[in-house]
Amino acid sequence: MTAAHVQTGLNNRFTRLRRCLLAALLALPFPAIAAAPQTCGTVIVPPGVGLGTPPASVTSLNPLLIGSTYDGEAVSLLYEGLLFVNSKHEIDYSRSIASGIDVSADDTIFTVTMKPWAWSDGKPVTASDVKYTYDLIKKLGPTYPDYGAGGIPGTVKSFTLLSPNQFQIVTTHPVNPIWFELVGLAQLTPYPQHVWGKYSINQMWRRQSDPAFFKVVDGPFRLVSFELGRHIIFGPNPTYQGHQPRIRRFIMTFLHSAGSEIEGMRTGSIDMSNLPFSLWKAGHELKNVRIVRTAPNFGFDYMQLNYKNPKVSFFRDVKVRQAIADSIDEKAKIKLLFHNTTRVQHGPVPVDPPTFLSPTAKAGQYPVGFDPAKARKLLDQAGWKMGPDGIREKDGRRLSFTYLASSGGTTSLLRSEMTQQTLRAIGIEMKIRQVTFNQLLALSNRPLAWEAMGFGWSLGSYPSDGAQLRTGGSYNQAGYSDKKMDRLLDAVTTTPGMGALYKYQDYAAEQQPEIFEEEPGVVVLANPHLRGVRKFLSGGAWAANYLYFDKQSCTAQLADATTP
Repeated sequence: MTAAHVQTGLNNRFTRLRRCLLAALLALPFPAIAAAPQTCGTVIVPPGVGLGTPPASVTSLNPLLIGSTYDGEAVSLLYEGLLFVNSKHEIDYSRSIASGIDVSADDTIFTVTMKPWAWSDGKPVTASDVKYTYDLIKKLGPTYPDYGAGGIPGTVKSFTLLSPNQFQIVTTHPVNPIWFELVGLAQLTPYPQHVWGKYSINQMWRRQSDPAFFKVVDGPFRLVSFELGRHIIFGPNPTYQGHQPRIRRFIMTFLHSAGSEIEGMRTGSIDMSNLPFSLWKAGHELKNVRIVRTAPNFGFDYMQLNYKNPKVSFFRDVKVRQAIADSIDEKAKIKLLFHNTTRVQHGPVPVDPPTFLSPTAKAGQYPVGFDPAKARKLLDQAGWKMGPDGIREKDGRRLSFTYLASSGGTTSLLRSEMTQQTLRAIGIEMKIRQVTFNQLLALSNRPLAWEAMGFGWSLGSYPSDGAQLRTGGSYNQAGYSDKKMDRLLDAVTTTPGMGALYKYQDYAAEQQPEIFEEEPGVVVLANPHLRGVRKFLSGGAWAANYLYFDKQSCTAQLADATTP
């Protein structure tokens, strides 16, 4: 049998599988009210589309307990946010449950008015549901992944219900309204108190992947089925008051390798996927596939340095940190590994979009940048002299550390190796050790078990990195502590306007408390007949209700699904 025969057989098999799947989906019961008219087709995607991350599984649907961004993608289809923050990092009230926020002159009183909205069982969404969410966050404490972010609940003095559609939050001190709204209030998505209120926290933990728990929703989709390790199937929520879905089913299918994404797009068994940089050529050679470039995620990658481990106490010297940053050729990595899909990152504020960049950053006047000669001079000034093997020494110690990298990604390993080479060129030894991502997380909480490690950091819609860089911050496992940094971060959250944010980011870019690195861009492969892809990817969460198939494909899918 020739390779062509094998390939044809595979194509036929995937076509049959998709036909059977579509037929089965169309046969599923659709309780209560029928789907909105003029819906057609099924969109099948792996989790992570638009993030540029490897595909994985969804394990939890409880938005207060979610453990991964993949879980968050699924949850965003079921529950409508109090505030919708668009890609420009502005509140879009046309897509929010809140209709407006009134802020007192002293920046301590926030009065939120909500538009009429309903749960899928017909009950109204009220301010009491928002307070229920706030109270749950307080009960969960640090168990809640974003506990403390945006001052929730620590800076809240009181939460008062004024009417069924209005509530008021008073803060303990004046706060920066931009920060408090985009990071704090944006967390307070209303959840159905009349349903969830019957359960204890422990019961909610046990049922976070139980489809029956999530029957009452107010987002564009409802849950049809959830099979752990396999897929989640969503159908339109006919009571949704926003933009109604125009597809009959939206499926998250759980793939676990970049190769399976490419194969799925080649055979047509999925409708969208990320294009892995390691398979760049293979992705561009696919037939009948549309390639969509999107902006990088709002965040950055970084090398975290361990300030608690005495073996690498040299990280406490700002000259050593600046030398490391000055030695890394980000532009070369962006060109060779990321196909010019992103830009150089110098500090804790993402460069794309440039909404929050300081004037200094916008002008490209960074205190640290690729300059190997300057890096060598800094190390000389810090007392590190070149040793006989090309690695610098000081007081009998070698300037050497081990870097823990997440395993499983070819591009990620190449990126680490490029950094390894540029560091060696200035006399620093970086040994690379690959571990699974779960091991990386576990080791990060054991101060003496690591020296440096690589992470990615996704920000909300206001880039205050207090959780990482503040003394005792919830994600400051590295033990970084700087009194000036703490003062600047305090000012970011309490001073109106952007001035304090500018001062903080310029200081962080100079200090390099962690080595800031570029956030890779995202390239998405899409079914050429699928429309609304950019709208789907345009916000901080999936907008699958804007996806639809063109007329030609819609007709073909319906015929294919009903053909024996």
